[in-house]
Amino acid sequence: MRLSMWMIANRLNALEPEIHINGEAPMELRGARTVIAPNCVHVYEMDHDIYIRSGDDYLLLHDIGFNYAFNLVQGIFDFYDDWTPSIQQAAYDMDFQKIIDDCWFFFGNPVILMDGSNHCLAMCSQYVDDEVDSEWEYVSQNRYSSLEFIRKMRRSYSVVDMYSKNKVQFLHKDNVEVYYDTLTTAIYYQDFYCGRLNVLGKEREFNQGDIQVIQYLLQIITPSLYLLQNQDTLNMNKGVFHELIQGKKVLETMLKAQMDYLDWKMDDIFQICILKIPKEYQDAGSRALVSNQIRRNSLNVYIMTRDDEIMVVYNLRYMDKQTLMETIRIALENVIEYQVGVSSPSVGVWQMKRYYEQAKAAISYGTLMNPGQVEYYFYDYALYYLIECSDPQTMYCAIHPDVLHLEVLDRKKQSGWLDLLKNYFDNECSLVNTAKAMFVHRNTLVYRLGKLTELMHYDWNNTYNRDYMKQSILILNFYRKKFGDNFGHFEIE
Repeated sequence: MRLSMWMIANRLNALEPEIHINGEAPMELRGARTVIAPNCVHVYEMDHDIYIRSGDDYLLLHDIGFNYAFNLVQGIFDFYDDWTPSIQQAAYDMDFQKIIDDCWFFFGNPVILMDGSNHCLAMCSQYVDDEVDSEWEYVSQNRYSSLEFIRKMRRSYSVVDMYSKNKVQFLHKDNVEVYYDTLTTAIYYQDFYCGRLNVLGKEREFNQGDIQVIQYLLQIITPSLYLLQNQDTLNMNKGVFHELIQGKKVLETMLKAQMDYLDWKMDDIFQICILKIPKEYQDAGSRALVSNQIRRNSLNVYIMTRDDEIMVVYNLRYMDKQTLMETIRIALENVIEYQVGVSSPSVGVWQMKRYYEQAKAAISYGTLMNPGQVEYYFYDYALYYLIECSDPQTMYCAIHPDVLHLEVLDRKKQSGWLDLLKNYFDNECSLVNTAKAMFVHRNTLVYRLGKLTELMHYDWNNTYNRDYMKQSILILNFYRKKFGDNFGHFEIE
């Protein structure tokens, strides 16, 4: 392994060397020599001081013997050479605790490694719980980041790009809500977010050598982090949202933990947006760049990338689709020929797979019926989807949003709103005929229809809206007869 002058200086930190290093000092040194040699540090004595020199850069040690100093410097190279195969084996064994403990000898500062779900994989054991800061103590005891700390980090997004791909970011304690200056890196394997490495500047200030060690370390451990989170038998393996998109079952406790970190509630209303990007932007780097730009300019969204698409799950409590569309337009202002598909709203995320399919269908039907557009909304093509759909549970998720809303109200309070709407449509929206069919006074009907309109978000006088509602009521009533009143509230095989 080749070292830099900064890396040597950091290992000699206990001897308090005078440091005279300019610039980045690249990793190009392969050993120590008592004479000048290519790609080696020159160790020599002058005026009872020991010089460790590479070009114009040098370290100066006082009050130390030459032989001891030379062996110490050469020992640094030997130490790194032994360390490399050691962490390679530890990475293969997924022994992240050993890796982080060994890293302390280079950083001399607290180090912590988290996975992509904010679960602590390892924190250097050279520090006890209360020896660093309150967050260190919390993670040590709970093995997860605290919600308070995550909210603090979200507030820092305007100051530093926390999700810049595999780039070491410097968090200054005067600008970001951290107790110590911190080096942080969002770790990606291709475009899969694997976790985060943090080094806290408790004992000494950072320099380029710390960044070089982090970058070297990540080259070795990133594939193992990716594999760790893609083993079905491990806790928080692929991330609960990745599992839900594939239609897999997840533990409610795991889902709630992930949603707590996003400050989402289980009964919030969500939508899924799929962004299809042109071929020249489908490489992992471009997708990560666009994803991070959307994330920075959005509130509490969850983003996944796969193949030629970027998927955004967003909470309507924080942002609406118009705001998200504007964010995407800004992120892709220089890109042409992209397409966006948006699903219907969903209460909770348990049926995420079906709403993901709706967003894809919006693009598919939209491209067929209205080629040349950029933004397609499932609502506008839902009738085509219902015509071709054969799975009852998928059809339930595609029912008109207002009809689903009224169905929930009816289940809770036996309010009869859907029956009223059905009778009104069956009688061609005639007040007289509807009142007769329902055996109520015309004024009573007018009053109840007024209340009904207050509960709905779409105008039934619009022909498409009315057709979509009528078809949804027809489907709902049919499958209720076939599967019972709980249709839509359980999985139908």
